[in-house]
Amino acid sequence: MKKLILLLFIPLAVLCQDYNQIYNDVKKIPDQKYTSVEELHNNIVKPYYNDSEKVYAFAKFITDKISYGERARTPLNCINSGEGVCQDYSELFEELCKISDIENNVVTGMGITGSEHIGSYDSNHAWNIVKLDGEYIIFDLTWASGYGSGNSFKREFNPKYFNPKPEDFIRDHFPDHSKWQLLEKPISKKEYINSPIYGQEFKNLSLKSAVVKNSKVEISFNSNSDFTDAILFKWKVGEFGSASGKNIDFLKEDNFYKTILEEKDSGAYKYKLTFKNRDCTDRDKDGVSDSTYSCPEIMFYLVTPNYIVPKPTLYDKKDPWGLIEAYHYVFYKNDFDFFKKLNPSTTLKSFDDIKYSKSLNESLSEWFGNYKKYYTNMRNGDIYYKIDNFRIILSSDKDGYNFKELVRETLRLGKSGYGVKELQYKIGLDETGDFDKILEKKIKIFQKKNGLKPDGIVGKMTFEALGM
Repeated sequence: MKKLILLLFIPLAVLCQDYNQIYNDVKKIPDQKYTSVEELHNNIVKPYYNDSEKVYAFAKFITDKISYGERARTPLNCINSGEGVCQDYSELFEELCKISDIENNVVTGMGITGSEHIGSYDSNHAWNIVKLDGEYIIFDLTWASGYGSGNSFKREFNPKYFNPKPEDFIRDHFPDHSKWQLLEKPISKKEYINSPIYGQEFKNLSLKSAVVKNSKVEISFNSNSDFTDAILFKWKVGEFGSASGKNIDFLKEDNFYKTILEEKDSGAYKYKLTFKNRDCTDRDKDGVSDSTYSCPEIMFYLVTPNYIVPKPTLYDKKDPWGLIEAYHYVFYKNDFDFFKKLNPSTTLKSFDDIKYSKSLNESLSEWFGNYKKYYTNMRNGDIYYKIDNFRIILSSDKDGYNFKELVRETLRLGKSGYGVKELQYKIGLDETGDFDKILEKKIKIFQKKNGLKPDGIVGKMTFEALGM
């Protein structure tokens, strides 16, 4: 009789959907090398687990055991190396669910981590959507497992990314395919990338644009977080590093909040408005103690009226980081004298000698000095800066980095930008700037008619056939 009671007790505990017992089971799994993903699957799954418990056990194992690091390439290598990137987290999760015959979809899209993502789309992240009991639920195991601190990874489980509400998850995750938004009314990519970045704690935010072209802005929202303080951090556009905060007054009536910000100094700024409550925790970020790191934030740009982007004066031809802003400015202003200063040995006579320079200039028409501070190393030793759908390629010699050429990037489903608009114009479609299924279909038809591989991907050969 005692055995019967024990056997009945275990399923009853599982039915309450308290995953703490499942998580404790996961902790007991010893570290070892595996010969197959099936072997790991069998170590994780208990005979009495239902599908939901299997999914949460797989997810918790991955967040407990895998650190963000080098690309693993295969689920098995991810397990045995103990590290991977978002794609590896997602593919391992997918494979474990597949063995249990549970639908698990790897979703790609943009994960937003800062204001550098405002105004542009970058499919830079992967997560999962699992089907349980006929319903789709979301998991981002990479962000649930911890966070980056400088060049290292710090493991800190964040349950917020286990089955978040779609309307909250969309705040910092935008899927390449709209069906995976899981929203009744999907948000357009254009609306999304031009919206401010803010946490799920803010509801009914009045601020709709990520770029405020005014000296004064009123911000209101609803929240149940019981905020006690507001701190404004600001940087001039193009500045990086730490910034001192300024306490901001705000009106609070029940769960309604309102504040007014006014900029006295002409310029273009990145604003980060942080709201604090008792739930905020101290955390070390990039070696600096930052008590507001985990507090809810609203991030946007503010550009005062009549602001003129200044010409960069500080740059080093031997430092590729220091040339990013300079080349943005060159093509924004079509400043050929500045171009020659950066390239004193150039044989080019004008921007007419640089293919696509007019397109790049037009793509920068709304530029106010903002840019992503990164470059990409190429296999041949060259580097490139990505601006919109274009790449500025530089080569290095004893004098430093010099302009080599300007090229279009390969365009495909999910891309967006001015280059996509030009492509849509050429094909005869509305110029939305979003490479969607309609454009892909048109490109495949064009490619087939012109003897090209009909894959819907627009590279060098397709651009040439289009006269672009």
